[in-house]
Amino acid sequence: MKKIIKWIVGGIIGIFILYLLIPLPNPLFKADYSLVIKDAKGKDLRIFLNQKEQWCLPPEDSIVIPIKLEQSVITYEDQYFKWHPGINPISIIRAINQNISEKRIVSGASTITMQVARLRRKQNRTYSQKIIEMFQAVKIDLYYSKDEILKQYLNHAPYGGNIIGYRTASRRYFDKEPNRLSWAEAATLAVLPNSPGLVSPSANKEILRKKRNKLLEKLYHSEKIDKGAYELAIQEPLPDKEYHFKILAPHLTQEIQSSNPKDKIVNTTIDYELQYYIERLTRNYIAYQRNLGITNGAVLVTETQTGKVKAYVGSQDFFDFEGLGQVNGVIAPRSSGSVLKPFLYALSIDEGIIIPQTLIKDVPSYFNAFAPNNADEKFNGIVTSKDALIRSLNVPAVRLLNTFGVYRFYSFLKRTGISTLFRTAEDYGLPLIIGGAEITAWDISMLFRGLANNGIFSPNYFLKSDSAKIENSPQLISSGACYLTLEMIMELKRPGAEYYWEQYQNQNPIAWKTGTSYGNKDAWAVGVSPQWTIAVWIGNFDGAGNKNLSGTGSAGPLMFEIFNYLPFNPQKKWFERVEMDFKEAIICKETGFLAGEYCDNRDTVDVPIFMHPLRLCPFHKNIFVDKEKKYAVCSYCWEPGYHEKHFLSYPADIEYYLLKRGQIIEQVPEHKPGCNHLSSINPIDFLYPTDSALIQIPRDFDEKYQKIISKIAHKNPSKKVYWYLDDFYLGSTVNNHSKAIDLDIGWHFIMVMDEEGYKDEVKVYVRK
Repeated sequence: MKKIIKWIVGGIIGIFILYLLIPLPNPLFKADYSLVIKDAKGKDLRIFLNQKEQWCLPPEDSIVIPIKLEQSVITYEDQYFKWHPGINPISIIRAINQNISEKRIVSGASTITMQVARLRRKQNRTYSQKIIEMFQAVKIDLYYSKDEILKQYLNHAPYGGNIIGYRTASRRYFDKEPNRLSWAEAATLAVLPNSPGLVSPSANKEILRKKRNKLLEKLYHSEKIDKGAYELAIQEPLPDKEYHFKILAPHLTQEIQSSNPKDKIVNTTIDYELQYYIERLTRNYIAYQRNLGITNGAVLVTETQTGKVKAYVGSQDFFDFEGLGQVNGVIAPRSSGSVLKPFLYALSIDEGIIIPQTLIKDVPSYFNAFAPNNADEKFNGIVTSKDALIRSLNVPAVRLLNTFGVYRFYSFLKRTGISTLFRTAEDYGLPLIIGGAEITAWDISMLFRGLANNGIFSPNYFLKSDSAKIENSPQLISSGACYLTLEMIMELKRPGAEYYWEQYQNQNPIAWKTGTSYGNKDAWAVGVSPQWTIAVWIGNFDGAGNKNLSGTGSAGPLMFEIFNYLPFNPQKKWFERVEMDFKEAIICKETGFLAGEYCDNRDTVDVPIFMHPLRLCPFHKNIFVDKEKKYAVCSYCWEPGYHEKHFLSYPADIEYYLLKRGQIIEQVPEHKPGCNHLSSINPIDFLYPTDSALIQIPRDFDEKYQKIISKIAHKNPSKKVYWYLDDFYLGSTVNNHSKAIDLDIGWHFIMVMDEEGYKDEVKVYVRK
């Protein structure tokens, strides 16, 4: 008897030691799950295969196993699951007897808990492994609740092919979440892990059907379902295909996946419905543009105030391999064209260089070897800042940048967070403002949001966890300058049917800007409202230019289609004007500069309160004239009865182009004949070359160096003008004041003088 007791005690101790020696990891399963990327409301945007090329959705605490599936699984796999301690001794004894009598393995007596242990280890099915699984099952039952064990089983059970977990199987076979499964579908999923290779559109469907129906019958006899539900369930068809997971925002989700996120569920700010619509709209729009040789496009839609990305379209179609669809156009650097101009104008307002009414010269301009030109290759003489920005004129913008300072503007762009400026400010130079630098749609969106947010430039973001990034962002432009700039670009003429938008009550205002790069390689349209910021790029990813490509004609229509689709809050129709951010200024109504003592026509306007002082009007002059107002006089030819008169007098180069446009100009009377002194107003201006110009002399077809064509403007073209090169006389001109000049390498002085003694000269450097 004592011997038996010793054997029993020794056996118990041995079992206990073995129990202790068999480890139980925490957590039970390695986190090799599929990466799931969701939209702002929890809808799946994209699901990636795990490291083993399997579909295995990660567990979510908020998801409860549906009662239909729970009862089906327990009924099929382990009827006593709720009561046994991880192993079922009765089932084990019965299995041993069956296997001995049949002389082969007929039953494994596995409980759901033992299957969890087996799924975790994935070892060969031997008696020794079975014993280890039993000990681990007991441990699992001690450490985890029954609900947790069942969830572990269902989350990691194989369901055929590379499908792991009940949620994955429900989505792949029935295209629905598990809580929407019918009894027949739940029964199908319950029997699959037992023989996961059975489900197939073409193989062994009858075996699967018999197993499913047998389980349904068992559920009926155990009163889990009634007769009507049973009869309907056995009539349901089996899955005949595998549903694919939908893919939205493929470029964005690819970028997230490439960053190797720690969490297997990534929540983004994307709006599923907006993303779906804008992807489809972009795909259809580019399909139409292909007829014009334009093959690619990208769109980014963000919330203006927060920076949340709501739609991210990297290309017209991620799977358009022929059209380079996998290139991510949202973050691809492209020439900026003219889209940076509004920020230069806003900064220049704060600096006191301009306000919207201020006139800017639009005449041929030369900055060393750089000579900007307008898109239409015409010059206007002089235009208001507002008109120059609305029409996106290049020459006024370059002249404005030259005044403001390239380095200061470059530093501003850097401070906003622009990521593509890899050269120095000197390397970019003045072409920076007309497309000389590359930029991304991502950064352009951020810039325009800053303009709309009172000059506070905060980053865009697409991960919910990044919301804190908008805090402590710098204010780089004043609120007043931003508002005036937005008011200006709101007046850009819209393309197509949008041209008459103001005539329709349901149309909404938007501040927008277009850009077209040199060689027609990139077309931009960026729009911003209090709610939305939309950045659209259209072009060819291979860099090919296309004469049909333009910001207004190519990118603008798509931008407005998107804008008109977006939800609109009538309470946020336009940007709020903060009165305390403005002060009054009295300006010359004709020139837009601060009114001087000779400016008779004045206007009171609002300007930013902390704006630097505006320059006094340089164009109004006080001229003394004779009694008949025929001649101007000076102190040397003044007589009693002569009186003063105020004139708007532009330099000769401005007048030259104003007259070419047919504009009527009030001329200052010429100086009184017979007076030996000259007027203070010089009637001569060089059009080309300008002072300090760097001239590169090209060769002709016969390899000979060409002459330069020097040109001047004279307020009175009929005057005779004499030309000199380095004090050598070259000849004279009348009416058409241009001269072909042969120049050698080095510095040269070109001087002109009219018959009355007025003169002008320039110093230029020539290289060949």
